[in-house]
Amino acid sequence: MSAVSPINALVWFRRDLRLFDHAALHHALTSSSQVICVFIFDTAILANLPKADRRVAFIWESLRQVKLELNQLGSDLIIRHGRADELIPRLADEFQVDTVYANRDTEPAALIRDNLVADQLADCGKTLHLFKDQVIFERDEILTQTGHMYQVFTPYKRAWLAKLNDEVLLSFPIQAHLHQLKKLTPEAMTLRI
Repeated sequence: MSAVSPINALVWFRRDLRLFDHAALHHALTSSSQVICVFIFDTAILANLPKADRRVAFIWESLRQVKLELNQLGSDLIIRHGRADELIPRLADEFQVDTVYANRDTEPAALIRDNLVADQLADCGKTLHLFKDQVIFERDEILTQTGHMYQVFTPYKRAWLAKLNDEVLLSFPIQAHLHQLKKLTPEAMTLRI
């Protein structure tokens, strides 16, 4: 097996199966010389789903689209099946990546998974950077004057709208940085971990 060239960043796709306006991808592309993209079919999640789950079919179709777009750019999407807390650190080692980028997922199981991945990466001297992507404001960005969460919708709505501006609605300009994607050879795609 041929040696893999060093890569500065790995972007872990999850719910965010797109190459446009993607926070983690943008941050990886603008702070790294080369970026590789991965998706994990996490068995910890899949084990609880029915065999013919429409959400999984939607994910497959979305992955095919992302993979096609990456192929047109000379790169690819590495897809693996297993536990994310095991595979992400292995992929980071395999591709000599020091930093993994992903968009924040606030589901309870995702928070546990991300903490496990971050701990596994830290044990290897690597880091996981998480970014706001699927919401305009996260729960700690709109708080009362005393720093607590709103209990009544109307004051929350007023605070939310007051904070809303053109800057928070801007898309991430990913197109200008896609040349930072790692060019992947067929040998790189057939690596088994």
